[in-house]
Amino acid sequence: MEIHPDEITKSKNNPLELFYSSMRAEATRVDYDRKLRKVLCEFFKPILKGDPELVKRTESEYQTKKRGVKRKFSDADFEVRAAEFVKRAKEDTDWAENVLMKLGEKFKERANLPKTDPNYINPVSLKNYFVPVQKLLEMNRVNLAWKMIRSTFPEIDGKDDTREYTYDEIRKMLNHCKVMDKVLVLLAASSGIRAGAFTFQWKHVIPIYLHNERYVWEEQDVTESVTQNAPIVAAMIRIYANSNSEYIAFTTPECWNAIQGYRQQWIQEIRHEPKPDDPFFKKSGPFVRVLSEMGLRKRLERILKESGIRPPLPTGVRRHKVPAFNGFRRFFNKANKKSLSNNSLLASLIFKETMMGHGGLIQLDKNYFKSHIYELIEEYVDAVPNLTISTELRLQAENNKLSEEKSELEEKLEVDNKQLREDNADIREKFQEFKKETSVIIDWIQKQKDDKE
Repeated sequence: MEIHPDEITKSKNNPLELFYSSMRAEATRVDYDRKLRKVLCEFFKPILKGDPELVKRTESEYQTKKRGVKRKFSDADFEVRAAEFVKRAKEDTDWAENVLMKLGEKFKERANLPKTDPNYINPVSLKNYFVPVQKLLEMNRVNLAWKMIRSTFPEIDGKDDTREYTYDEIRKMLNHCKVMDKVLVLLAASSGIRAGAFTFQWKHVIPIYLHNERYVWEEQDVTESVTQNAPIVAAMIRIYANSNSEYIAFTTPECWNAIQGYRQQWIQEIRHEPKPDDPFFKKSGPFVRVLSEMGLRKRLERILKESGIRPPLPTGVRRHKVPAFNGFRRFFNKANKKSLSNNSLLASLIFKETMMGHGGLIQLDKNYFKSHIYELIEEYVDAVPNLTISTELRLQAENNKLSEEKSELEEKLEVDNKQLREDNADIREKFQEFKKETSVIIDWIQKQKDDKE
């Protein structure tokens, strides 16, 4: 392996290349890129020169607003602006700090407006615009007084009047779903994964079987006999696979059944089985093209609109009561934590936080060794009835759980009774021995008494 001088020069002269190289997760890269474009091309439009000629050549693309495109600024000269901003920040850190502090002050002014004002902005989201800017500068060796910059941020209002979806609302959505949409809704509700985490591949979805009272999922354990005879109790999904943010999420048998219908539709469209590396969610049509987060959001917005769950907002109201994707995540969190667990309260909370991609209540080992996965599966299976949306399937899941608990109790009772019978037999045997020994002693005492007389 060799490093050539021209490679080093290229790296130094391309600020965005260094910026992107610091992110492993594709979802993070897309999110940071979108926010950085808004900062440099909209917020900093008057203070950065950019490339006016390049913007002018692409201006027609933004004069006719495309369907689903909410951006009202041109980012044609984004790379030019990024290089310019980094260069000026290196030359004059005071200038860069003043620019970012002024941006913080303007955000603060908008955050203090009434929530009904069209210019109001939620202070919770403001810091998210500064994170990619800080990343861009730090990756290009520009260090600023970030503590001073953050002092301009508005205070965060801890009140949150939003909520999760209800069972009835999710059922309404399912009534207006196509095959893939049904998988999207059930997967979001039963796994609680974030909107940016749906870009996994088919190989990342793994069924979990209950075989001989043990959960099996690894290839060497899942034999033909297991697949034919053992029930599927859940499925695991590798989220953000092969990144530092990777974690394991789960979904219900209800969702797994929907996935099988989606799989058949896939085969009909593409004319072959999904390959392990194929994207799980793809665009409609006979070609395998990954469906982006924006595409998934559009599909969900259509479902919400057609089901009547998300009507147009009244005048002066800017936010819906239930966040589009995060409403599922909140539903999962609430339903999961309501489920009874065989673990201690602390252990149960740690497992449930881990399923959402959180670190848990204490620092956890990020290596998902087999025993840890097994404990997560046990915890999730207990929550399956609460995470099942269909009333019929939910009752069936509850009945299965009750039957399983009944069988366990009957088995335990039988073991206890057997032990009790064995204990009683042992006591009777010892009593007979005691009685025999006592009789011998009594006879001896009587003999001694007779001898004295």
